[in-house]
Amino acid sequence: MHIPRPSKIQTKFFSALLFAIITLGILFSGGFYLHMRTLLEEEVRDKARLIFMHVDSIQHYVRDVLRPTMYERLPSAFIIQAMSSSYISREIMAPVNNAQDGTIYRRVAIDARNPDYEANEYERELISHFRGNNKDLWQGYKEIDGEKYYLMIRPVRFDESCMYCHGKAEDAPVELNERYGNRGFGKELGAIAGVDFVGISVHSSVGRVKNTILTYFVLFAFLTLLLFFTTNLLFKVLVVNNLKRLNNVFRRNITDAEGSALLQKLEQDDEIEELVDGMEMMSEHLFEARSQLQNYAENLRMMVDERTQDLSREVEARRADVHLFVRLLEDMRKSSSRAELWRAALPQICKRYGAKSITYTCTMGVRNSFVWPETGTLPDFPENFVEMLTGGTCIHSDTQVYVPVESSSGTAEGLLCLYWDNETEAGRHDRNVLQALGRQLGTVAENLTAIDGLLRQMNVLETIVEGITEPLTLMDIRNGSILTVNEAARKLSTALTDGSRADGNVLPILCDLGSVDFQAMLTTVRSGCADQRELNLPNGRSFSVYLYPVSNQAGSTDQVVIYVRETTTEKRMLLQAWHSEKMATVGKLTAGLAHEINNPLGVILCYTGLLGKSITDSQQATDLKIIERHTRRAQRVLQKLLNFARPKTAASGTADACAVVTSVAEVFYVQAAKKRIRLRLDCGQSPLPVKMGIGELEQVISNLMINALDAVADDNGEIHVNIKADDGMVVITIADNGPGVTDEESTLIFDPFYSTKEIGAGTGLGLTIVYGMVTDVGGWIDVKKSAELGGAQFILSLPAAKDALAGVGVIKKKNEEL
Repeated sequence: MHIPRPSKIQTKFFSALLFAIITLGILFSGGFYLHMRTLLEEEVRDKARLIFMHVDSIQHYVRDVLRPTMYERLPSAFIIQAMSSSYISREIMAPVNNAQDGTIYRRVAIDARNPDYEANEYERELISHFRGNNKDLWQGYKEIDGEKYYLMIRPVRFDESCMYCHGKAEDAPVELNERYGNRGFGKELGAIAGVDFVGISVHSSVGRVKNTILTYFVLFAFLTLLLFFTTNLLFKVLVVNNLKRLNNVFRRNITDAEGSALLQKLEQDDEIEELVDGMEMMSEHLFEARSQLQNYAENLRMMVDERTQDLSREVEARRADVHLFVRLLEDMRKSSSRAELWRAALPQICKRYGAKSITYTCTMGVRNSFVWPETGTLPDFPENFVEMLTGGTCIHSDTQVYVPVESSSGTAEGLLCLYWDNETEAGRHDRNVLQALGRQLGTVAENLTAIDGLLRQMNVLETIVEGITEPLTLMDIRNGSILTVNEAARKLSTALTDGSRADGNVLPILCDLGSVDFQAMLTTVRSGCADQRELNLPNGRSFSVYLYPVSNQAGSTDQVVIYVRETTTEKRMLLQAWHSEKMATVGKLTAGLAHEINNPLGVILCYTGLLGKSITDSQQATDLKIIERHTRRAQRVLQKLLNFARPKTAASGTADACAVVTSVAEVFYVQAAKKRIRLRLDCGQSPLPVKMGIGELEQVISNLMINALDAVADDNGEIHVNIKADDGMVVITIADNGPGVTDEESTLIFDPFYSTKEIGAGTGLGLTIVYGMVTDVGGWIDVKKSAELGGAQFILSLPAAKDALAGVGVIKKKNEEL
């Protein structure tokens, strides 16, 4: 009997050992190489970061310290060597670009101010990369001029401090325009126009790493051989000798046929394999029985799991369908058009069913189509697409599923098409659910069309209402609430309430809603007829209010359109026109009467003079003097009538309103002081020329001052004269604290022979003459109650002389107590 030599297992063991050692050596070398490479990368990365930190420190110092200091010391100069962060950082970092050290630093830009720092083709690609990906750093390896470099690059963005030099050319320092011309301007805030570029050569470092690894590999090979021979000696002593003893035991104790067969088998294989085979044969039966039981249990569990997974997938699919329908309804609420609806719905439908793409084509009117993803192309309609629409059922064709979209009335809206990568994936979806989805989408699109029509009508109505320049309000007369107002109504309510009310509800401001007149207006409106009223406010403004009824479906009136038009200016112009016509008529009449009466008065004076020469009786002479005095008084009245009927031209020159009023006020100062009346004058220091002669202006101011002095009481009387420029006019205001002028008197006060004074105290022509002289030069005069003093306030507006208005600025007020 031949016992196998132990060298067989020894050979396998040492072959495996040698293979393991070689594998470990390769893995160790590779790992060591990667470790050294990682250390190298960390070193160059830290070096690049250090360079960036150095650049950032320079720029922060320039922006935060050096530039502000230079602006403080030299506010009108821009020194690029001390104030430009890019220029200084490039100059300081220039020594870094050392060919021997293998370090590169560049700060470049597109359309750089200095052409030497214009970005090359590779740097332009990096700038485009940063613009498209919104990243703050890029790092990696690149071969430059035949040498491998590690690159760390970051984008340069224009912040607020950069826009002074890189924004608009006209806003930049003059030194930059003179040095670089028009380059480097027109940048936008936050834009990426350049990069900071740091490159560190790794060529020599990689060579050192390779040499180090080779040295370690040679040392490892030597140690491996030493280990191999030592292990061989130990294996022979510990393993081979024990196997020889085990074989001798088998040979002495096994004598039957089975033992002989086993020994024969041992002769064919090595010892370890034979022992393993024996153990496998002994446990094979047990493993076989156990495997059968496990297979049965595993098959049962897999069947249960598969069924459970199928049910779970179906439940999740139905839940996802419900969520999809809910989201589609939400999209309908947010969408304002069909296009917005389909752009929002298509991605959700495609993602829900795991389709590759989805398209929708509207078959109503113009065939608008929508695709998601948007980069996809529109599909060609199948030949039987009409049957698909009219049939109302989903159709599966290869990797596509066509879903008809129908409205609630069954009208075909369009065709929805989903695409998958394979036919199996396209056919596993429930067509009934897809068909219900199509009907839901059609209903949503139909409702959206109806809503869009309503919104368009509302927009048209709102445009019409806002386009009306007069205040317009829609009010519910049942509860008095405001439904709609335009901007003109809001402005009017704000103006009438001094900003306290800006809701546009002007009706409660113009009239009392509980008054009889307003109830009469409502009665008229409820009867279906329009109503119009003239309303006057205490401040003198007047409005025409029109109420137009709005009937509901039942025919009753529950809403009213309120249209308001201000008539203050219109009434004032009509009153002035009426007054001018009346004054012209009265002037013609008085001129004729004055002429007819003046002739007899002249005859009376003539005969009075003749009689005075021939009469010697003293009583008769006294009587003639009385006749002469009253005759001359009548002539003076007639002269005033003639002056009123044929007034001299008041626009014969210009006068300084401030100087004339001050001069007239000084004349009346003595009279005011005697009566202990306070006369105050407010005028500017600059001249205010007006288109009226000095004499005429003195006559106008004198008449108004005389009336004011006659109106106020002695001891506590007060007269206030104010002069100011206002939009091409010079406004002279004379106010007093007398009894004032009533509304009835204000309409008659400028008529001839009308006077509020006692009989004999005035002729009633003073204000009439003032009115004529003022209107002759294009001005106007008005009277109202003084808000400050409580008496009458005459407002005289005269056109300013154009050649003098250019020199009139802001009038500095002064209070001069006269």
